[in-house]
Amino acid sequence: MLTMYKCKNFNKTGKILLPSKWRCQFGLLPGKLADLRFDQDQIIIEKADYKSTHNKRLISENGSIHIPKELQLLLDITEEEEYCLFIDEEDKSFVLKMISEH
Repeated sequence: MLTMYKCKNFNKTGKILLPSKWRCQFGLLPGKLADLRFDQDQIIIEKADYKSTHNKRLISENGSIHIPKELQLLLDITEEEEYCLFIDEEDKSFVLKMISEH
């Protein structure tokens, strides 16, 4: 089950901050890799599976992660568009969904 955490505007750098409470719980610690996968008009961010071929990104020191340009294009994200970050405690992942109409 998804729980909405926060909605805000997507910035031009493509970085989003992952809330620390769940980062620790999901094993997404600074310096660790996360898998980012596109799935049905959303991006799922989860602890990296080294065998997967999904996009991988490092979690920064402050707990943010960069959404790669190719995923931004798949979601048709433009600068300053609003997105919502959801928490999926069952699957130990974050889910990024755009809420703007295209």
